[in-house]
Amino acid sequence: MDLDLNKAASRLKKEQKSLQEKEKERKLKEKKIQEEVRRKNQELEEQAKRRREEILKKEAELEAEKQKQYEKTGGVDFVETYRAVVLAREEWSHSDRVTLPPSALNALQFKGAIDVGGPLFFELTTKEGGRTHCGVLEFVAEEETIGIPPKVQMCLGAVTEANETIEGGFSTRIQTKYVRLPKGESVSLQPRNKSFSDYMSSLDMKQSKPVYDSSRGKWVLPGLEGVLHTALQGLSTLTVGDVVKVVHNDKEFELQVLQLQPEDAVMLVDTDIQVDITPSKAEVDEMEAEEARKRREAEENEKKERIIADRKKSAQSRLTPEPAGNEAEEACQMSLIAVKLPNGKRIQRRFLRSSTLQNLFDFIDAESDFACPKYNVCTAFPRKRGHGSTNF
Repeated sequence: MDLDLNKAASRLKKEQKSLQEKEKERKLKEKKIQEEVRRKNQELEEQAKRRREEILKKEAELEAEKQKQYEKTGGVDFVETYRAVVLAREEWSHSDRVTLPPSALNALQFKGAIDVGGPLFFELTTKEGGRTHCGVLEFVAEEETIGIPPKVQMCLGAVTEANETIEGGFSTRIQTKYVRLPKGESVSLQPRNKSFSDYMSSLDMKQSKPVYDSSRGKWVLPGLEGVLHTALQGLSTLTVGDVVKVVHNDKEFELQVLQLQPEDAVMLVDTDIQVDITPSKAEVDEMEAEEARKRREAEENEKKERIIADRKKSAQSRLTPEPAGNEAEEACQMSLIAVKLPNGKRIQRRFLRSSTLQNLFDFIDAESDFACPKYNVCTAFPRKRGHGSTNF
């Protein structure tokens, strides 16, 4: 009877232990499920947070771009595409003002651009990547065309002489967008080649007071200041990348706009802009090449000086003290040797007759400031060559 009770108790204990382990596994499983749920919820919250941040960032960027466009256009949304036609009249050759069709004037009036007051400016772009800015001369162009002067044509790389056929090609299509431009504060111009600098350096650039040019019937500024003032006088805008033609004494030069302040496109109307001239690319290349040559030369000299210093230090460490003695000892045991260096300096020292030529070479290296990779010592007759280990 006792044995049966013990078996029953043991079985019950095992069953209870099994139930406890199962319960423990169930709780552990539930805990893992809860942790996984929390992890997924956290991931979803982080994803939602990132999406909200991205949306807010995009909204801020759109708002900033909208504000930028508003500052640029004043809220006037005028964008049209026209076929390029060249304006060939001589008085327009150095101008940047274009002609637009009458419909453009009607559209600008309707959208309030005329009410803003002041000159009208436009950003001109092409699908080939050309970009510049311009003013408007008149609204007399044929519909769907824009009349561009040679300066604008050159800046855009526009084609204007095509026959508008597959065989004859097509004129460039120019996107014309109304914009507002800030007044220019400074411009940096770079000549296309060195000839401009050579020519201007040959002139007297000191005089800067206005003088009256009777042939042109106007007051002008002489020298470089006057040349640049005249070149910019006929322009209403400047854009980084533009090419400005400078004419002086029947000589014509091209200068590229490298930098502008305060923005990459500015207006020149009623503006006192500071003009700086940078060296041409050819001059910059020459100066960089000269600087590179000087650096190489300095490095070579520094390397040469290190080699000489190392040779002198090594030679001084090997050189034995100069022997001292009377005349009799000098006559039979020592030799006084004088050496004239390439720079004209003369050095001399006593050497024992038992000394080798290498001792002489070490003395020369220790006293000289030039690098001699090897020495040759030969007797006059019979012709015999000595080596470092050769005794005197």
